[in-house]
Formats: sequence, C-alpha cells, structure tokens
Amino acid sequence: MRRGIATGLIKARLQPTDVVLCGLGSTGRAWREHNAPNPTYYASDPMGMGPAVALGLALAQPNRGVVLLEGDGDLSMNLGALLAIAGAAPPNLRIAVFYNRRYETGGGQPLAAAGKISFAAIARGAGFPWAAEIDDGHAAEPVLDELFARTGPGLVVFPIEAEDSPYPPAGDLAQSEERILFMRALHGPS
Repeated sequence: MRRGIATGLIKARLQPTDVVLCGLGSTGRAWREHNAPNPTYYASDPMGMGPAVALGLALAQPNRGVVLLEGDGDLSMNLGALLAIAGAAPPNLRIAVFYNRRYETGGGQPLAAAGKISFAAIARGAGFPWAAEIDDGHAAEPVLDELFARTGPGLVVFPIEAEDSPYPPAGDLAQSEERILFMRALHGPS
C-alpha cells in the first residue's frame, strides 16, 4: 500500500476534534498532502520522540482523540515508549505505524530486523490492549474501523511500499510558527 492511501484511510475516520501527530520525514509529507483540517503537530528531530509526545498530548487532552502517524524507523528508535504508553493506558491514543522496512527519509537503509519484526506483537507484549497488522490493502478498512471503535491505546501496522522520499523545499512557516499555530488550534488564540 502507498503511504498516501493509508493516510487517506485514516483521515476518513477522524473526528473534527481529533489531533494528529506526524513522525519525521515521509509520514508528515504524506499527511500534508491531505490538507486535513485537524490540528496537526509535525515532529522534528530527534528520531523516536513521536510516541512520547503523543502520550503526553493524549494525557493532556483527554477529551480529544490523538492519532500518531509513525514510521517504522522512527518507532524503532524508541520502542521503550510503548511500555510507557501501555502503562499510562490513555483511552484516546491510536498509533498507525507505516512499515516499509527501511529508514526511508535517511536514504533508504534497511531497518534492523527488516522482515522479522512485528510491531503489533511488540505492542501487545508491552501491554497494549489491542494491536493488529494489516496484511493487504483490502483488509485495511475493517482493521481501521476496529481501531477507531475501540478504547485505546491501540496500534495498527500498515505494510507500505518503498517510495522515493526527497526532502521537500522549505515550507512557508518555520517550525516554531507551526507549533504556535498548533497550540492555538488546541486552545484557541490567547
């Protein structure tokens, strides 16, 4: 499945009050293509911080759904965050892992244990009440329906085709400006 299709399937299931966090690189670029109206936080370095930031946001915003769109390379840099998420058990947190078996944005190097690792099994072993892997694109919709119908935390793994991932040109806003807009979207202008 292409990352843009996966992000479109997720967008179709979001509520207007849901908040989205995007991991580094290709995940954020794919999400931007959808122009979703949901408040979105685009992570920056360092790799692996997406799950911890998503946990903090889910705990700070318990009345909003929080969705983390995460790459497999990014998640593999901080698998221990899954333990913290399972321990805190935020009912409003859902994670979509895009599994293409490589560090796409960093040049396409193979992910450690590529083809052997099961992020869903790791999440279940960490204590997640629900985690699943999508085997093919046709099975994605019912699995996503279940993810969004359940109380979290939940994690779903998408098999993603390897794609070219060139760095885009600089955006119109600096990261600090994007963060201010994100905070305003959460709390309203002050």
